[in-house]
Amino acid sequence: MNLARLEVFVNVCATGSFTRAADHLAITKSAASQHVAALERELGVQLLHRSTRRLTLTEAGTTLRDEARALLEQAQRLAERTRHQSAQLSGVLRLTSAEDTASWVAPVVAEYVRRHPGMHVEYRPSDRLLDLVAEGMDLSLRTTGRRDSSLRAVNLAVFDVWSVASPEYLHERGTPRRLADMASHAWIAFTPIPHPWTLQTRDGKESVRLQRTVSTSSTAGGRALALAGLGIYAAPRFVLEAEVAAGRLVRVLPNVKLPQVTLYAAWPGQGEPPKKTREFIELAKARRGSSF
Repeated sequence: MNLARLEVFVNVCATGSFTRAADHLAITKSAASQHVAALERELGVQLLHRSTRRLTLTEAGTTLRDEARALLEQAQRLAERTRHQSAQLSGVLRLTSAEDTASWVAPVVAEYVRRHPGMHVEYRPSDRLLDLVAEGMDLSLRTTGRRDSSLRAVNLAVFDVWSVASPEYLHERGTPRRLADMASHAWIAFTPIPHPWTLQTRDGKESVRLQRTVSTSSTAGGRALALAGLGIYAAPRFVLEAEVAAGRLVRVLPNVKLPQVTLYAAWPGQGEPPKKTREFIELAKARRGSSF
């Protein structure tokens, strides 16, 4: 049954006039009359006795008026609840990122849950690139990895890359003073990057070919190897800054600007992400310029 027709009928009953009902609903008198006539055809009964002076309800019309009024009130309450639920997110957001990105992602998760207490976040840090559809994930945050054509992605943040080494390593091997000095140093390589790797400045004006001593498939592993004094290592700032602040690692060539890395968010499908996912993405974008 068409709710719009019921609304017109109830308003005609309340005002006793097609003209007044039409004015109240901001439609024409002709449209109001057509709605009621269509409702009568749909139900197969006459609802109103029409005369030149007034409208009166039939027995069927009286029954329908009372039931329709209650139905329209229920529909209004349902619409209000739906709008409220839309404004107040609820449900589960399933999120993944590389393990070394967790320190950057965690404050975003905390702020998301604070703003949306009805949401539960299932966060799965993993250095394995998960199949988002097969694993039932809503969102993936990555700085590296092959882009999947079945996913949509958006850039979230750009990070500086730092090169670091342990104080013990630098005491033993010396501290590089210029980029070319890196060629004679032990290098901790990142396995996904082809070897040998050419390290160049952000503007591309200087470069040096590096020789690996040891390699690792994770930035957390590279950080641990650097702490053990095995060589110089480069990674996004957020992976290294706590160790640098504590003095356990030392920045190498801090004035040399290395190429940056981009953190991007990817979600299944080719359309816009659901609201729960979009809200997290917007908070992650805001994380670039705020510590919350």
